Amino acid sequence: MKRILFLLVFACSVVSGFAQKTKVEIKRTDVMKGDREVRRLYGNVMFQHNDVCMYCDSALSYSADNRFEAYGNVRIVNKDVTVYGDTLYYSSSSNMASMRGNIRMVHGKMNLTTHFLDYDLSQNMGYYQNGGKIVDETNILSSEVGRYYVNERMLFFKNNVVLTNANYVMNTDTLKYKTGNNVAYFVGSTTITSQNNKIFTKNGWYNTKSDQAQLYQNSYLTSGSRFVYGDDMFYDRKKDEGTIRKNAVIVDTVEKMTLYSQYGFYQGKKKSVFVTDSVMAIKAFGSDSLFLHADSIYFNQYTIANPDTTSNDSLTYQVVKAYHKTRFYKDDLQGVCDSLVYNSLDSMIYLCVDPIVWSEENQMTGYDIRIKLGENNRSIEKIMIQSDAFVAALCGKDKYNQMKGKSLIGYVKNNELYRVDLFQNGETLYYLKDGDDIVGVNRAICSDISAYLKNGKIDQIVFKNKPEGTFSPVKQFPKKLEKIDDFSWYDDIRPVDSADVFRTVSKKK
Repeated sequence: MKRILFLLVFACSVVSGFAQKTKVEIKRTDVMKGDREVRRLYGNVMFQHNDVCMYCDSALSYSADNRFEAYGNVRIVNKDVTVYGDTLYYSSSSNMASMRGNIRMVHGKMNLTTHFLDYDLSQNMGYYQNGGKIVDETNILSSEVGRYYVNERMLFFKNNVVLTNANYVMNTDTLKYKTGNNVAYFVGSTTITSQNNKIFTKNGWYNTKSDQAQLYQNSYLTSGSRFVYGDDMFYDRKKDEGTIRKNAVIVDTVEKMTLYSQYGFYQGKKKSVFVTDSVMAIKAFGSDSLFLHADSIYFNQYTIANPDTTSNDSLTYQVVKAYHKTRFYKDDLQGVCDSLVYNSLDSMIYLCVDPIVWSEENQMTGYDIRIKLGENNRSIEKIMIQSDAFVAALCGKDKYNQMKGKSLIGYVKNNELYRVDLFQNGETLYYLKDGDDIVGVNRAICSDISAYLKNGKIDQIVFKNKPEGTFSPVKQFPKKLEKIDDFSWYDDIRPVDSADVFRTVSKKK
């Protein structure tokens, strides 16, 4: 774009070559009529001023006020630049040099075409205002108005500005270009569309040499299924990387996921996003959504060969990593942990380091908790704990139903936990009720245990492989046995709504 904008600068300098107060020499003509005040020139007319030459079919020269008019096949030559037109008017009294008609300026392989090209000496400004187009080997720039402010070294294009090249198409209302620093400034709604992405902004700048852009005010970038928004965005087109500061919003329409933060870093080629500072991730699950907060989140997209050997298509999947102080809320499921990983390839959410999950009245803890998503990753199908599985639920004042085992699988249907299977070293403590009154305690040990839930509460427990247990009236049950080993209750750190994921908490035994 730097070369194409340079052509308008040259156009102004060529026209201004005649717009000087010093005399313009008549170098050649076939016929000259008139007197010393007004001369009529016909056939092969040539003027010269310093190094600039002008040719035309006919001309009127007013020597007294240093004014002339050139008609027919007007051609101005200044070194390696040539300007063609139908007429040329120059008047020192008005400080204006004007070309009209089918104007074409050629500089190497660059061409400027317009019907109106003026140079105002009083403002040291050249302009066209009824449409112009600049074309070179790789670029086409068109606009209704084009101006060059010589003193400020500023090019100005306005109204339906379109810049087209092999890499992108830029549409804007107003484009300013500072020739000294290779920077184009956007004023008004601007779109930059390429094969890989589309950028929109209402205010910003673009460095034509480095292919870097700074975008302000309602700016966004779209790339495939990704949408990136920010009040302050910096974008490097060569690297396809961008930094978002203040009110960053990143959306993945395929994964139905939206990331909010005050800082973000986007890498288009690597298909990755990093966000931090006041992070909120929202993933849609049908009519419900999961709200997640962490110190920082990484979002990466990968492409691999399709494991289906009968298909030649590649397979694309996403990995989301949330690091430190992770908390999430969903109407039917809440959780906390240090770190979380979501992989769309195996449809699994991994909760790492001190994970806790709540479903209705049930608290689930363990060394490693995994949440299996169902079809199209739009619903929760299973909750799995790999080791040290523990399930607890408040039954009454200081009374807790408890289940413990080496591992656990919880089954979810229609967003409701309806069955829990515990495997190896199973142990339970379960309070029996008559209405709202607790009437007994059942404590049992069994290798494998299945619990069936209704409305989030344990409705039935099935013991397998020769259980050993005792039933006691609640008043006769020793208080020291009311807690199974490793029991802890963390209800005070449970997220209670979507805003509560931002609450700072610490896990206490």
